Amino acid sequence: MTYYVLIGVFGDGFRAIGASHAATVWGGVAVLAGPVFGLAGASWRHGHGLVRSIAVAMLAAALIAEGVAFGADRWTRGDQVLTDPGAFILAAEAALGLALPWLLLRRGERLAGYVAVAILAVVAAVAIGPLTTVLRAVADTF
Repeated sequence: MTYYVLIGVFGDGFRAIGASHAATVWGGVAVLAGPVFGLAGASWRHGHGLVRSIAVAMLAAALIAEGVAFGADRWTRGDQVLTDPGAFILAAEAALGLALPWLLLRRGERLAGYVAVAILAVVAAVAIGPLTTVLRAVADTF
């Protein structure tokens, strides 16, 4: 929802014709990602040690990967982060991802959390491009 509000405010405006298309695609993403991140949240809340570190790393890596994959080309000029709202939001998203293990993990879990973040962020950053292409192709069939 926030994505579409930002597109409406800073982008091309709202297009009602794409509403069912967007709802179908992002509803599908929610059906797949919701249980995964729900399990990660429960593991963070009730788990211990490595399980807890990996749970936080999953969320942090997703934020970092999205911020880097879609924002890195917009960060080539430092002033663009200050003048382009999308670049700023993507930079803030990546920064939040970097901060989450420090904020959510106990001292003894942080090293494992950051190692897991590094691995998962690379995997997610590589996968996000092809997955986005597939999602757009599926969405174009509706």
